Amino acid sequence: MKRRVLLMAAVSLLVAGPAATAVDPPFTAAERAAIAAATGLTPAAATGLDDAALTGRLLGHAQAETGLRVRPSAIDSRWTVEPRQRDLAGELGAARIGSGLDAWLAALSPSAQPFLALREGRARYAALVGAGGWQSLPETPTLRVGGRAAAVPALRARLAIEGYVAAVAGEAALFDPGLAAAVRAFQESHALEADGALGPATRRALNVPAVERLAQIDANLERWRWMPRALPADRLEVDTGAQDAVLYRGGAPVLRMRAIVGAPKTPTPMFVSRIEAVVFNPPWNVPASIARDELAPAEARRPGHLASMGIRWVDGHLQQHPGPNNSLGQVKFDLQSPFGVYLHDTPAKGLFARPLRAFSHGCVRLETPRDLAAALLAVQGGSLETVEVAIAAGVTQRVNLRQPVPVYVLHFTVRAESGRLSFRPDIYGWDRQLAAALARAD
Repeated sequence: MKRRVLLMAAVSLLVAGPAATAVDPPFTAAERAAIAAATGLTPAAATGLDDAALTGRLLGHAQAETGLRVRPSAIDSRWTVEPRQRDLAGELGAARIGSGLDAWLAALSPSAQPFLALREGRARYAALVGAGGWQSLPETPTLRVGGRAAAVPALRARLAIEGYVAAVAGEAALFDPGLAAAVRAFQESHALEADGALGPATRRALNVPAVERLAQIDANLERWRWMPRALPADRLEVDTGAQDAVLYRGGAPVLRMRAIVGAPKTPTPMFVSRIEAVVFNPPWNVPASIARDELAPAEARRPGHLASMGIRWVDGHLQQHPGPNNSLGQVKFDLQSPFGVYLHDTPAKGLFARPLRAFSHGCVRLETPRDLAAALLAVQGGSLETVEVAIAAGVTQRVNLRQPVPVYVLHFTVRAESGRLSFRPDIYGWDRQLAAALARAD
């Protein structure tokens, strides 16, 4: 892809006319210095390039920073969060005439704090990869506090590499409480059961090579580049990688909750929509695939099973009547969804306690939907009390939002938190899929 950008830039210069061998006007010394700094060239290397080659280098950089190396939906049809198409060569020309090259270069990359923090973290992992990464831990029985093993010093050293400091309090081979605390911190930032012990799952996470972690970071940075540079101040963000949802008002987070998202076989897509209404006591119209593949076999095994769930035939399809045991719970958020994916309550509250919460058929189940409903309806006089009253009435009621709220269903598996990076499992394989596409584009 980069070679194609360079070729296109050169061709555009060649067809421009008699002055084809140079940019018109030629880059100034200050512009060359700005381009070199933005694209990672040394001043000497930039001096050695003519204007055409430097333009190609710059346009390749601009394409990468604006997320235009690959088209998300061409890689996977469920990835519909895409960057806007841009005439980068035209923008470059306009910037040199108008606002200035420095301002244009600075605006190419996302300016969101999570992106900047993640990019800073990337530099640390790139350095780790350059230094050879880290050594894999050997297979051992589960190690816990009070145990002794020759592998304990290696575990301590491995944790320290990523900033999980575990100073030796006494005997080097002793698995002491300080080491358990460091293991627990690692587990919490990798969506593992935080028991402070070195078991098989924790060892597998520790043994993921540094180069694979770097590729995972790059995939997440790329998804940030697909995002709009300015997000609506009022919005709901659902992150299927972290399995949480955050409501923003005036650009600040005001409500955060855990979410249950699509299982690996039925991933929740990435898309942008808007919440248009809150539905209290919704019925559940069973999708044909679930009726065919799950409910029909269950009914065949146990006649009367559907009736016990409050499911019956309505207008040619199965429907579950409203109530606390309804699969949608007692609150649903209506939005325009090209994939038939919605946000809703659930009667299965216990699943929110899991570190990994990928259990649904694609829809998003919310931990505190009543709080979200109250927050969305507050601008039109709603409150948690009115929400509770509507639910207690027991009848289906749809309340339109006078101001629909944008919703971004995204997928991030790496975050910068408390000075280090936290990693979520690549449950859908989307990090590997994107990393491969980026490698082909390069």
